[in-house]
Amino acid sequence: MRTRYKIIVLLIIISAVLLSIWWQDQKQRIYDRNHMSSYNFDVKLTTDSTLSNVTLYLPLPVTNKQHIDIVEHNFNDDDPSWKYTLVDTEHGLMLSIKNEKIEPKYATRSRDSKTILSPNMFRTILFTNQTIDTMNPLGSEMVLMPKYNLTQNVTRRPYPPASKQFDYESKMYAYYDTSSNANVSISIYLCGMNEWWIGGWQHNSYWEDMEIKLSGSQAGWTTVNGQLFTGEGTYY
Repeated sequence: MRTRYKIIVLLIIISAVLLSIWWQDQKQRIYDRNHMSSYNFDVKLTTDSTLSNVTLYLPLPVTNKQHIDIVEHNFNDDDPSWKYTLVDTEHGLMLSIKNEKIEPKYATRSRDSKTILSPNMFRTILFTNQTIDTMNPLGSEMVLMPKYNLTQNVTRRPYPPASKQFDYESKMYAYYDTSSNANVSISIYLCGMNEWWIGGWQHNSYWEDMEIKLSGSQAGWTTVNGQLFTGEGTYY
């Protein structure tokens, strides 16, 4: 009787192991069929006054000293008044954005019909066939450059939850004429994400952003603080 019990337990254990191996294989097959990886790069510029003769040099997504050719990836093709190019600067290769004149944009907020300032938005998305290393993107994936004084922040708990947070400084160049009380905000966002379907859509990602607020006319470089979050989402 005891021998039969041991055999039954052994068969259950073997069946559980085989089932686990089969399920892992099935998950990988499903992942491979539904997997999608992409990089999203967004720039927002908001102004409450007219800006003239605008030139901006902005940090660019770079990996292993290679950059995304933003100009060739449909970067805000809606408005031909914006001119884009890549330029070599004292802080490395950067994205140049120019326009002769930028006017404030307004939108009506639906929930209370309040008129608010609306940003000029520039956006591109780049798909890749390779799984993105969202846990450790530094040195292997596209990140915004330049980065100075990069340090890991071990005291702040990021939200949404992420594996690590890094703080750093970067540079932006702005040149334009405007009124002395003009307020301008420039923000940059980069996200690398893997998405797949296994019993529902899941994802993991890393992302970083930086924002600067400027007053009056500008004619030079400004230091801007950035933050990078890695290891966000589901890993299996």
